Amino acid sequence: MPSVCGGRIGRLGLLVNRSRLLMETILRVAFASGSKFVGVGLAFCMSLVFARQMDPVEFGLYSIGFSLAGLLWPFVALGQPISAMRFWPTLAERYGVPTANFVIVRGTKMVALGSTVLAISGVALFLLKPNSSGLFSQPEFLIWVGLFGLTLAFSQFLTFALRAQGNLGWSLVPRDVIWRVLAIAAALHLGQMSGLTGLIVATIALVIITAAQLWRVFGLRVTGGVRFSIQRPNENELTEIRRAQWGLMGVDVARQWIQQSSTVVVALFLGPLAAGGFFAAQRLANLLSLTLVGTNQVSGPAIAKDWHAGRVSDVQRLVTAMVSIATLSSLFGLAFFIVLGSWLLSWFDAGFSGFYWSLITLCVGQVVSSACGPNGHLLNLAGMERTLFVVTMISGVIGLASTIVGAASGGVLGAAIGTTFGVVLWNVWVTWLCSSRLGILPIHPAHLFHWKETLTELRRKRRAFKGAGQ
Repeated sequence: MPSVCGGRIGRLGLLVNRSRLLMETILRVAFASGSKFVGVGLAFCMSLVFARQMDPVEFGLYSIGFSLAGLLWPFVALGQPISAMRFWPTLAERYGVPTANFVIVRGTKMVALGSTVLAISGVALFLLKPNSSGLFSQPEFLIWVGLFGLTLAFSQFLTFALRAQGNLGWSLVPRDVIWRVLAIAAALHLGQMSGLTGLIVATIALVIITAAQLWRVFGLRVTGGVRFSIQRPNENELTEIRRAQWGLMGVDVARQWIQQSSTVVVALFLGPLAAGGFFAAQRLANLLSLTLVGTNQVSGPAIAKDWHAGRVSDVQRLVTAMVSIATLSSLFGLAFFIVLGSWLLSWFDAGFSGFYWSLITLCVGQVVSSACGPNGHLLNLAGMERTLFVVTMISGVIGLASTIVGAASGGVLGAAIGTTFGVVLWNVWVTWLCSSRLGILPIHPAHLFHWKETLTELRRKRRAFKGAGQ
């Protein structure tokens, strides 16, 4: 009788433990998704407040500066954000946290090097073209675009480094929440602003947040409960890090050009007013990606460790669970914008409600991205960053050409169609590569209804990894 009772108690304890692990993982996903939801919501509010504090033309100029900084930061970051995400978890599992921390120290130095090159290039450009026209006739505007891009590079790297360490709070909250709250508060305090003032506000607020993240990485206690320490990896690992760097940089550059160049194209062909409306539509459409980004925050380090440990089946199960959640969320979001999109656009400016169909078109691209899941991340992990770079460049050029043709022939809606075509092309192509080269599908039928077990296993692995670090 005691043995029977003991067996029942043991099974009950196992069930309770699994339930607790499942709940903790769900809460972790909810925290990441919730933080991204708040962050993307605040990004929308930040754009909305800035639009209300500027006239439509000045908001268009701010949108152009914001997009140019987005095009600039990957050249400064030199592929280090994805490098941290790819190598820190695997080196920590193989050799321990101090060896993994080498990636963070090296990455910080590389971003500083990229910043120095940018500064020297900017000075040389102004010396060579002292009497230029257009944007080059506004050195103050370009200086702040450069400073914003430089700060974005450091912030992006630190955000990915903290995420790789499993420190979701410091990875998500400062960049996604506090930065935007500070910028919104400053804009409301200043009142009427120019586009340049908006850039200055966004840059200074981000500098404050980036300094705090830098202090967190190097000044406080980190994963494993020990102070930050480093150990040089062996030559084979160093060679792999160096080899992957430029391909990862190329992917960053190409993807940012796909995402940010559209606003610049609209500005060049249709003027700042149309660029402001297109930028507003993009800010709204980006809300559909929040669950995908949130699930990637949680699953990214686990996918990296499982892939490099050869646990392909575990990777497939995790990808299926994350993509299922992200796709359902984005479809609900699309339905929401179909009903209320025009009204939401009018919050930026009454005239922007005319960009309703541009918004819906851009949303379609976001739904496809959610349905394809972390496809680019998987190729990076598999060492196919150069293949991904080629695909991204080709897709980017085709997408940019489509946006130019669309803007010239169909206005803002044509630009939105061209932009969406480039996004869909990239996602379908990369998903096909994941399926054919890696054997990973966005959603595998065999794992579709086992997401609870997958989330429980994810939490268990994370606990085991933390225990090993201690």
